[in-house]
Amino acid sequence: MKRIPIILALFSCSVAVCAQEVTFKKIFRQDYSCEKGYGIQGAASFGNKFFQFHEGNPAIVVYSLPDGRVLDEIVTDRVKTWHNNTADFSTKYFSTGDKYPLLYASQENINEHKALVYRILDKNGKLSLETVQTIVFPEPLHMGLYYPNIAVDPEGRYIYLTGFSRNSYGDPRFGNGVQILRFRLPSIEEGETVCLGTADIQERYCTEFKEATQGATVKDGKLYQVFGGPGDSCLVCTDLSSGAEVFKSQLNGIPGEPEGLGFYEGHLVVSCNEGDVFISEATF
Repeated sequence: MKRIPIILALFSCSVAVCAQEVTFKKIFRQDYSCEKGYGIQGAASFGNKFFQFHEGNPAIVVYSLPDGRVLDEIVTDRVKTWHNNTADFSTKYFSTGDKYPLLYASQENINEHKALVYRILDKNGKLSLETVQTIVFPEPLHMGLYYPNIAVDPEGRYIYLTGFSRNSYGDPRFGNGVQILRFRLPSIEEGETVCLGTADIQERYCTEFKEATQGATVKDGKLYQVFGGPGDSCLVCTDLSSGAEVFKSQLNGIPGEPEGLGFYEGHLVVSCNEGDVFISEATF
């Protein structure tokens, strides 16, 4: 019953992309070794703080921007099946008096297609996490999107899911493209677990194939996302009101695999799995 809109979406892909050169410079290297250190993955920024997730979620290291000072380490339990590919802050707070808004983290796992919602607690300057909600998305086959990653509308209205229309992040054949789905953002009052269905999909866009979705974030109605691996990566900006790609740029100055993505004073900040952190010369 849900296959018709999925098929139609594949024929409405936007292919007219404006080329724009965005240059980055390295600002620091993450050489802090956390106790349960695993590969660097998604990241999120809030003010001058950069929250860097690690593979399987064993720790989140908090850095100061732009100097890279280590401010804190939030140690959690590692879950092998979690691949924390993207993380994004909302502007909504769990409780009055909280210093940080809710933090959303997706796991980019076909079998665990969900996002975890964290409340960041600050006790005498030491940060910790409390999982306050799990958002479960429809089965990839049913919603026509594989390898799900999330980005949150700063106004707290929507949660965007990005991924691929086929079960591959590296094969562009058979009509494979990058899907962007818009869902309503569940409120915390809806409970500890919220299961979204295909009927909750409010909008769907399909853009041309780019290999390997990485970090993503939303600003001023536009989705910024990095793609690819070492030596072949790019930044794409998509207008979320139309699904049109505003621009696409190679990640000039970034030799490694891009992972985390956030904003600092209007500049884009990109972290790589080797540990280097870069900032864009331009503001957005």
